[in-house]
Amino acid sequence: MANQWVNTDDHSGLEALERVQRSLTVNLIMAPRKHFTVCRCDEKHSDVADRNLEHNYSFFPVEDDNGERILGLYDAQRWFDSEAPENLIGDDFKKFSEDLVIGADASIIDFVKEADEHPTRLVVSRNGVAGLVSLSDMQLLPVRAALFTLITRLEMTMARRIKERFSDPKEWLVKLSEDRRARIEEQISKAKKVDQFVNEVEFSQLKDKSRIIVNERLIYGEESKKSLNKKFEKIRELRDDIAHANNYAASPSEARKTCSTVRSISGIIQSLSKPV
Repeated sequence: MANQWVNTDDHSGLEALERVQRSLTVNLIMAPRKHFTVCRCDEKHSDVADRNLEHNYSFFPVEDDNGERILGLYDAQRWFDSEAPENLIGDDFKKFSEDLVIGADASIIDFVKEADEHPTRLVVSRNGVAGLVSLSDMQLLPVRAALFTLITRLEMTMARRIKERFSDPKEWLVKLSEDRRARIEEQISKAKKVDQFVNEVEFSQLKDKSRIIVNERLIYGEESKKSLNKKFEKIRELRDDIAHANNYAASPSEARKTCSTVRSISGIIQSLSKPV
């Protein structure tokens, strides 16, 4: 009996994955407010830098004098490699604004898409600040699950576009190299013998699908084939990192690369989802 999840129609499967993605929200990875390490406006930069030597926190939430309200974020990473001045924090911090906040129910992917430009954000829920999320949180397991779901959505969207364009699977199979075509046909033959066949495109790999999508211009836009191929190469690298539990966000630079790749994936999904 063929697998019922794979055998679901494309639209239902994609909608199910989108629901999963929306359910993986920022509140799953945020540091709760009760765990905040804060600073206050009347403290000096140098004093905060001294007590930050052990942890090297990049940002501190700034509290009011009563410890009741969060006023904004203080950028402490500026002084990691230089001496902090004697000025007061109150004269130099990022005050509470839309750019500094994200909703607790926002999807993790929404956070990741902007995390290279907004690496630390206050998480708001109901009437106040509930937590803090930062670039380093991209290493947490819920983020990995969200990224895996996003890449799966991409592959399913690519497969749907290929099936829409080619009514006969032989028409897209001939677009692949002789070696890849032979391997896919062999897998299809084996699957049919043991009643595990669903449809031909399920036996193609991400690289196969991207080659067809790019070379046959099945994606909207004026972007060059070279540019699209580079994007798909980065996507495959991210997919492999996630599949093998490698550190796709082990450093700030790697995390920022992941943010850029996630934006590419989201853009490609959006383009491929437009009616033919």
